[in-house]
Amino acid sequence: MLATSQLHAEEGEGEGGLGSVQYVPLKPAIITNYQSKKLSYIKAEITLQVTGNTTAEAIERHLPYIRHNLVMLFSRQEEASLASAEGKARLKEDALAAVVSVLDSENEPTDIEAILFTSFIVE
Repeated sequence: MLATSQLHAEEGEGEGGLGSVQYVPLKPAIITNYQSKKLSYIKAEITLQVTGNTTAEAIERHLPYIRHNLVMLFSRQEEASLASAEGKARLKEDALAAVVSVLDSENEPTDIEAILFTSFIVE
């Protein structure tokens, strides 16, 4: 069973939750090293804001593939880009694109509204 928190985006939505907003946590946190002269790492707790049960279920089915792509993306980051607000915003956009790309390549629905970093540590 999918472990998600559900909220209704607006009243009057159809039954079955097809238009409901859900928050799908990608557990456990993603921890990986990144490009730096010394041993450094990123720890990110990520939650996806999705619309509809079908996208939430697709994320659960393809979670290992999604996590793999995110680990690879995070490990390619440069120290300088992680130190700036612009670099972190770009990483957030790239992470969202990586998740959508996985679902799209598997012919799954891609109704992801946002990627939320609920915790983001760079050391």
